[in-house]
Amino acid sequence: MRIETIKLWENRDDVELTMFLHLPDAFLPNPVKKPAMIACPGGAYQNCPRHGNEGDPVAMTFAVDGYQAFVLEYSVVERAPKGKSLFPAQLIDLGKAILTIKEHADEWGVDGDKISICGFSAGAHLCSMYATTWHNGMLAEKLGADTESFRIMAAVLIYGLHDYVLQEEFNEAHPNFITALDGNTPIFGASHPDKELLKAYSPVCQATDKMPPVFLAAATDDGLVPAMHTIRMAEKLQTIGVPYECHLFQYGEHGFSLGRNIFEPFRQELAHACAQWVPLAKTFLMHLISPETLKAEENPFAGMELPGV
Repeated sequence: MRIETIKLWENRDDVELTMFLHLPDAFLPNPVKKPAMIACPGGAYQNCPRHGNEGDPVAMTFAVDGYQAFVLEYSVVERAPKGKSLFPAQLIDLGKAILTIKEHADEWGVDGDKISICGFSAGAHLCSMYATTWHNGMLAEKLGADTESFRIMAAVLIYGLHDYVLQEEFNEAHPNFITALDGNTPIFGASHPDKELLKAYSPVCQATDKMPPVFLAAATDDGLVPAMHTIRMAEKLQTIGVPYECHLFQYGEHGFSLGRNIFEPFRQELAHACAQWVPLAKTFLMHLISPETLKAEENPFAGMELPGV
């Protein structure tokens, strides 16, 4: 396996893309290009720890299943130059990462039509915003590429923040350490932005039928970003007809990542049920990568005349 980190922007050391690439097999004269997964760790846009449980371990669990895997360290307060961490800087970082992977698709053995993104918490907000806005022209203008270049296959959103209006109401009723850190300023440039700006950066308000298929997961005991974010996004996707899958787990709180105990991940008896999002997401993605693996069932009620109707 080739493991390498590259810088996405000249004269900046903070925005990096780390790759975990399968090398060509000498026994396979015509290697098949592989799907790709980009992991985006959380960190409230204050930090973005690649080496934490939402970065490298996530990339490697997809690499084990044959994906060409990546981790994006995007613009955050702790590392970005002054004034460079306000949203949508992170969207541009992610767009740049996707363009870079597509530009090197042949060299890196990637199928450019099968790139997915996977985010956690703030990283899930970033991926959710990308999924809802990739087509609106902003990235094309900022990065000098055609809009279609930013299309992705799917978005995997784990305990994401999808509705900032909801989060403001929750923070006021349940003060927490993100409130104490002033979690809004790194994104909006103000601790209490107006409602229209909150909506502009709320994926649930920006969702359209141009979104890729979406996989959602959260824990109902999350005391930081309530599971209602995930429920509202699922409801919106259902309404607008975007393919999706949604899983809510009773336990896991916020930051469960792969669902294992972060201090002793090798002890399977310490894993939560929320760990099941990983195989569930891989199956969801498999059906997109290889549609022939999904046998659609016929609707048994199609064409049936219901009594009294």
